[in-house]
Amino acid sequence: MTATMDDQKESFYREASVAHAMAGAPALLKLLDGFIISSPENPDLLIRAAELNCGFAMLLIEQEDPEWASALYKRGFDYVDKVLKARLPGYKDAVTIDDFVAALAKAKKKDIDAVFWAGDCLGSYLNLNLSDPEVMGDLPKVAAFAQRALELDETYFFGGPHLFLGFLYGAVGESVGGNPEASRMHFERAFEITEGKFLLSKVFFAKSYCVQTQNRELFEEVLEGVIDYPDYPDSEFLLVNVASKKQAEALLDRADDLFLD
Repeated sequence: MTATMDDQKESFYREASVAHAMAGAPALLKLLDGFIISSPENPDLLIRAAELNCGFAMLLIEQEDPEWASALYKRGFDYVDKVLKARLPGYKDAVTIDDFVAALAKAKKKDIDAVFWAGDCLGSYLNLNLSDPEVMGDLPKVAAFAQRALELDETYFFGGPHLFLGFLYGAVGESVGGNPEASRMHFERAFEITEGKFLLSKVFFAKSYCVQTQNRELFEEVLEGVIDYPDYPDSEFLLVNVASKKQAEALLDRADDLFLD
């Protein structure tokens, strides 16, 4: 069953058509839901479901339907949260952020997928619900997930931990914990890991660091580079890049709203 899910995941990421991915992904997610009903404690299924709910929402849904994307992020987190509760002593009962960090410290390299997707799902959910004070209380947990994922494997999911931390540090002002220098450092390492081929990192760099530092020239240069990047049909993340190009176009269209001058 897991091998089948891995094949389905690979097929999803290699899809060249956003329209086809949009049409097919809901059926794939429902198939996963059905498998989980039959095997509710299976960690491989739960992690796959978290990843695909998060990926579907981030690549294809968030810009058009934030409410639906928010629900997908929440579902993805709930799935992978079950895995971490079962694997990490102290995680389930952590009360303070120190307790939570101590529990995450028990994660091993084999747990990188669960740690990373838990943080990505929760962080993406937070990003769409910033007006909810209760949700904002989970921000330290998101940072803890990101930091632990980085410690376990900085190269996981095409440099994902660096993308994650780059966005966290770059999306908010310094008065509320942002750090433009750290943001750029993490993004540049993400670019290095994938030799600049994973375009989503560049889109996130533009919409966080470039906007927060009000560097419109760099914003436009990066996004125009994303749009002009060739589509390699054998790319293992072709759908990510095709969707990233659409996001880059949408961001460029909004540039006058994002920059003060």
